[in-house]
Amino acid sequence: MTTFPQHRSTSRRSSPTPVPPTGDHELLQQLLLHDLPARRDPLRPIQLRSHAVYRRDALQGFLVRTWVDRVLFIAELTLFGAMIIVFAYWLIDGYGRDWWRAWWGSASPSGMVVTTPVVIPTPVSPPAAAPHLPALPFTAPELVVEPADYLAPQTHIQPLPKTDPRPQRLRIPAIQLDTPVYEVFVVDGAWQVAEYAAGYHHGTALPGNTGNTVLSGHAGLRGAVFRDLPALKIGDEIFLETGGWSYRYRVRDMRNVWPTQVEVMDPTPTPVLTLITCTNWDTQRLIVIADLIDSRPRS
Repeated sequence: MTTFPQHRSTSRRSSPTPVPPTGDHELLQQLLLHDLPARRDPLRPIQLRSHAVYRRDALQGFLVRTWVDRVLFIAELTLFGAMIIVFAYWLIDGYGRDWWRAWWGSASPSGMVVTTPVVIPTPVSPPAAAPHLPALPFTAPELVVEPADYLAPQTHIQPLPKTDPRPQRLRIPAIQLDTPVYEVFVVDGAWQVAEYAAGYHHGTALPGNTGNTVLSGHAGLRGAVFRDLPALKIGDEIFLETGGWSYRYRVRDMRNVWPTQVEVMDPTPTPVLTLITCTNWDTQRLIVIADLIDSRPRS
């Protein structure tokens, strides 16, 4: 039997070569092999503190919120919310109403009592048949006697109502204005301002008569019928219509006055039309004065 020679393995198991320490291992080895450096101040033991105490010590020297800050914060939120509510109410009550009116195309002014009377024709009853009158004692029965005129019943005819002399419509072609006019009064010491229309001041002169006819209107909200009034020029024509007449005026003067300068509404020795509206952020009033040129019946 042939046998193969046994070969001994020359490789021997050896211990792994130590790896030089690096990084944290090197630092740990140095700390273990070397003595710690001496400290002048001894280390104090660790004191466990609550979060509140730690926060107080850490923020010492800074402003810390207290209950006063919370009250002020709530007050600021309340004031901000109230401002939003007031602004929303102003927006809805102002531009919202104008938009709503323009959308629905309503013709009557909101919140205003129309004082222009409506002329209702009086019905005229047909004449009644003449009652049978008995014959007079001295009349022969064979004679036919016609009843006298003064014995026949008379029909009472109602007189036609007169047309309303107060302004009913204002037209200014230069600014493409055509708006109704409603009578306004003094309420609580202040003049009313017509909404979505021009307002005729009660007690001022009627159109065509000697005196000052005063009309006012809004320039911002509620229809803003006098919004373009500043665009008028000297010489522009203004037409004011009543129940049966149309009056033509011509602009003579335009100026700004303070709200206390009420003399612009005083009576005048000639027929004059005065238009009033707000200007300069409602701090002043724009006054337009026009003289009567002519008048003609409305067809």
